[in-house]
Amino acid sequence: MQKKKVGGRSRRKPTIHHSIKKVLGYSPKQDDREVLQDWKERTTRICKPCWELKYCPYGPLVEQSPLLPSERQSIVEHREYMRKALATGRLGSIRNIDEAEKRELEKTLNDPELLLHRALFEVEQEDRIKACSQADDPVAAFQGRPLPPIEEYRIPYDVGLGPAPDLRRLPAQLRERMRKAIREDKAGLKKAIATGIYDQTTPMDPVRRAWFKEEVEQFDPEDYPKEIPQVFADASCNIFGHICPVFFAAESITETTEERRRGRYIPFKTKMRVVRRDNYTCQHCSKHLREDEVEFDHKIPLSRGGSSEEHNIRLTCFRCNRDKTNDVEV
Repeated sequence: MQKKKVGGRSRRKPTIHHSIKKVLGYSPKQDDREVLQDWKERTTRICKPCWELKYCPYGPLVEQSPLLPSERQSIVEHREYMRKALATGRLGSIRNIDEAEKRELEKTLNDPELLLHRALFEVEQEDRIKACSQADDPVAAFQGRPLPPIEEYRIPYDVGLGPAPDLRRLPAQLRERMRKAIREDKAGLKKAIATGIYDQTTPMDPVRRAWFKEEVEQFDPEDYPKEIPQVFADASCNIFGHICPVFFAAESITETTEERRRGRYIPFKTKMRVVRRDNYTCQHCSKHLREDEVEFDHKIPLSRGGSSEEHNIRLTCFRCNRDKTNDVEV
């Protein structure tokens, strides 16, 4: 942030890193005030649909939406990890664990199905590395391909582990690899429980060695912002981190026939329906309120695209309404 003197007083002037402007489609040379004004206009007219619908309607489009750059400190720390991995030839970390973590590892150690899933992950990772190493561009192959066309994109609704593989039905070679992975996993878990030191390192493969080397050699901390202004971070997906596509793709013509009420004004009839619906009770602390104590709170704040329609209004007391600040509660 830079300071600018106005009328004898200093006022903080927002500075937006060029990498943020670039990923959001602005010119790196564009004035910060213009960028902020345009972005606030986008993000206060509409809100993330997940806040109201309780699910994301965009699917793979989220992962094709821009991703804000990492903050400088975190990317510096990650590059240090890469340098250390290149120097030691090992991926992962060694860390001390407390009694609670030991109990969790004991549960894993005594869960045959979970051990099978962990072993399957290790075997699949080995096969993936082997396949990538044989590609024309191993690093690009490891980093992944673009998502398939949207009409072909499919993902199961149940994203849990699913049933564990049956070792007896696996091909002999794969069965032996799985058993070896389970033995090694058990040995590592037992050692961590006994010593309190969990060694999760593995030998570095040629594919990730090439990737890490490329990233370290090309790294310039000035390419990354020291911080991400909150107004941009608020527009990011809570799961994937990408900017929600609604802020790029929404058009006024896609609104319902009854236009969203964007103003702060709440009609008297709406207030009366909310008071009756919420039974004169603060929806946060459950305090019963007198008529002169009621406050009308926007679940999704106006500053984040919330409307003044009945479904976005709730009854609160004075203290809870002030404590909420600009948070979103649905």
